[in-house]
Amino acid sequence: MNFMSDALNADLISPLDIGKTCAALYSRVFSRLVTRHYNNKLAETGLRITQFSILNAIKLYPPNSINELAELLGMERTSLQRTVEKLISKGLLQTKPTGNKRSLGLSLTAEGEEIYSEALIKWEEAHKEFTDLVGEDDWAETTRKLRRYSQKLQKTL
Repeated sequence: MNFMSDALNADLISPLDIGKTCAALYSRVFSRLVTRHYNNKLAETGLRITQFSILNAIKLYPPNSINELAELLGMERTSLQRTVEKLISKGLLQTKPTGNKRSLGLSLTAEGEEIYSEALIKWEEAHKEFTDLVGEDDWAETTRKLRRYSQKLQKTL
């Protein structure tokens, strides 16, 4: 019995190994730091980076539904819905008929366009600081890898 328990324990990964290698841990720590960096720059616009990213995605690919937008952004639909509702209540987004009675599209209001333009300037400042810090070429390579990893993971979900 002792031999079995020792053999099982030998195969277990140590907390130190987890701390050194866990993709979820490192990606979340990095994500939180990057989020704080961008949020600090965007603060005077009243937007957070998540909200800015939603506005940007809607400008880039106007969605026909919240599900379509959630898929594009890799977000849970319920979390996205809460943020979209806040942006609608702030007067930055509006819903619009898509022709499908079960779906409403989203678009920026005139105020949303104005705030987006202001935030874009702050985003550019934050992004330049970030790429200056980590290296533009390194970041370009990292984004390519992250997109590839995301595509691979998406197939498993």
